Amino acid sequence: MTPPAPSALRRFFALSPLGNQHPSLHGLRVLAIVSVVQHHVTDTLEFLGKMPVDAAWAARSRSVFFGMDLFFVLSGFLIGLVLLRARDAKAPGAAARFYLRRAARTFPSYYVVIAALVALFGLTAAQRAHLPFELIYLTNFMPLMWTDVVMSWGWSLALEEQFYLAAPLLVWGATKLAPRRALIALAALCVAALVVRAGVYASRAQWTDDSLERALYFSTFARFDTLVAGVLCALVHHRHGATLTASLSVPRNRGLVAVAGLSCLWSLLQPDALLPLPAFHVLAWGTITSVMYACVLALLLHGGEGLLRSALSLPAFRGVATLGYGVYLVHVPVCHTLVARLARALHERGTPMGVVWCASLAAALVASFAAAYVLHLCVEKPALRLRDRFGF
Repeated sequence: MTPPAPSALRRFFALSPLGNQHPSLHGLRVLAIVSVVQHHVTDTLEFLGKMPVDAAWAARSRSVFFGMDLFFVLSGFLIGLVLLRARDAKAPGAAARFYLRRAARTFPSYYVVIAALVALFGLTAAQRAHLPFELIYLTNFMPLMWTDVVMSWGWSLALEEQFYLAAPLLVWGATKLAPRRALIALAALCVAALVVRAGVYASRAQWTDDSLERALYFSTFARFDTLVAGVLCALVHHRHGATLTASLSVPRNRGLVAVAGLSCLWSLLQPDALLPLPAFHVLAWGTITSVMYACVLALLLHGGEGLLRSALSLPAFRGVATLGYGVYLVHVPVCHTLVARLARALHERGTPMGVVWCASLAAALVASFAAAYVLHLCVEKPALRLRDRFGF
């Protein structure tokens, strides 16, 4: 028997899920979402709530900053694959179609959330002056204090949109080169970002963490290596996937890649073990994370079946990852309003700070996913339907 067609109501409430060609990447996205939200929960409790979060706990929470770099590497990888396949298909107008599809995916929710924040919280004089730059995705070139821009966490979205402008040209250039030269050229671009960071770092005798972060962490010119590393991984996967799979079928080779990735993770979690902290950030903010996630992608996509791959490929992660963009857009105002009040109420009742932190993280995730779901139904899905209707 033919199954009954879903009702209009069920279709309305259903997700429009992300593609599922690489299921394990959905699990990685979920890990990235949790790592970013937990970082901002700690900031909310310490700086907004003025609560006595244990210093060691706060430092460990902030050391897990690299979920953002995972978003960048995954973005570069997936965008790189899309563009490489379009090049192979010799589809006319592939670059224009790429830009239109990206705009339909990212623009509507971004502008709706900015409009909602302006309507709910108003504008300071500085925010009013900087808002035009936010609207054209130049947030990371603005001062990023909460009183200066409407969506200070939008710096990463701006950086990605700027990368999207260059991505078709980058992939076109790579496909024009011989396979080995293309890999060398992309690797050299990754090294170039490290050189930029090192040059900026060497330009001053002393740095604080805050001043170095403003100079390097949010800068397109110093942070593009994670995105290019994703494109490099896409090129290896697309052109040399069979060779890499054969190589990683050897247990010793898988072990070496795993050790390399775990060594990167150890260094990120012990940021002052190798170098003074500001100098270590020059390496950590792009180079170490790129190497680590390249190892992760190689093992997940070419290392055969395994427990980690199976766990990250659980079907539930696909739906959760589909809402990830919306979660990123809304999680900071959720933390500053709902979570801050919840945490303060628990703290005033004498609740241990560890319990307060865990409850705050749970509340931030639940509320952010609920808001992201509404955003998905009311904004993202209609935009995607329009995109498909017009054949983008």
